[in-house]
Amino acid sequence: MSEYVWIILALVVAGFLLISRRGRMPIKDAKTALVDGAVVVDVRSEQEFAGGAIEGAVNVPLNGLIRGVTKKYPEKDTVLLCHCASGARSASAVKQLRAAGYENVHNLGGYGRAAKVLV
Repeated sequence: MSEYVWIILALVVAGFLLISRRGRMPIKDAKTALVDGAVVVDVRSEQEFAGGAIEGAVNVPLNGLIRGVTKKYPEKDTVLLCHCASGARSASAVKQLRAAGYENVHNLGGYGRAAKVLV
């Protein structure tokens, strides 16, 4: 019986890892986009951003995302690379921005992964 519990647990963890990585922009593509003028949008709270941020990132917290992005980047073809602490809020940000008409918006994932793009 305990074998089945371990198998189910392994499948759940594997599924979570696959889902959490789905939709993230490859690092190589993100680096190319940056060279071409993409904007890195940090959707963490102002407090999180103040506690440490990736150089060059623009803070637009998720709770005011559409208002903040449309004010700073009214052109809907602006390439936006979103990140947060873990990748969950940035995934939500991508969905919200696409729904608002931004077509070139991508999820970098969590802070550590996004930092690799800017190195």
